[in-house]
Amino acid sequence: MSKYINLLSEEVKDKIEAYIIENDLKPYDPLPSERKLAEAFQVNRLTVRSALKRLRYEHHIFTRHGKGNFIAPPKIDDDTEKFSSFTDGWGADGFKTSSRVLSFDKREASLSVSSHLGITLGEPVYCLMRVRYLEDEPFLVETSFIPEKYCPGLEQYNFADESLYDTLIRTYKLNLKRIDETITITTLTDEESHYLNAEENEIGFCIKSTTYDEEKIVEYCITINRADRYMMVSTLGSGES
Repeated sequence: MSKYINLLSEEVKDKIEAYIIENDLKPYDPLPSERKLAEAFQVNRLTVRSALKRLRYEHHIFTRHGKGNFIAPPKIDDDTEKFSSFTDGWGADGFKTSSRVLSFDKREASLSVSSHLGITLGEPVYCLMRVRYLEDEPFLVETSFIPEKYCPGLEQYNFADESLYDTLIRTYKLNLKRIDETITITTLTDEESHYLNAEENEIGFCIKSTTYDEEKIVEYCITINRADRYMMVSTLGSGES
């Protein structure tokens, strides 16, 4: 029986793909509801749901909770060799970028934050949390920690409209040299899922990075991305002997 259901859902999946092509659906266009698809293909909704799950897994569609299924945009490549701000990097690739500040405050560095920044426990740091958007769609949630001693008065800037890196370079004369990153797989929290328009318990990438000015660390950043919208590209080569 399960084999029959799998074959039927695969057939429905093919029909939905044909429907997408025939109707020239573009990224973010909605699909008909499960009920309408079941009626159109004369199958039950369980079979349609299984077919949609396969399409979601293959990144042909994505789901907005309570709103339905939509055509997925192409996965976005992030070249890990790049060093640039979010706005400059993605803007140079032709994407419309924007940001929303969720919180921006000054606090005492926790044990974890002070360890990553190489500063004393309890030193004052700025904590800037933002949602970053590509083409008006939430792309990542980013939390940056910056030692106050390197950029006093940073709270006067509006980082919904201004670039953090440009401000550190132009106003505070920091010479940003390199970023070290560690990338792990994570399960999105309820808060992260909300900000990223993702399903509960969806898989994401967690990128922890430290940004250097010469030899001192000027930023520790935690970035959360949806795994179904994002992939990383890195070039490896043999070094000189």
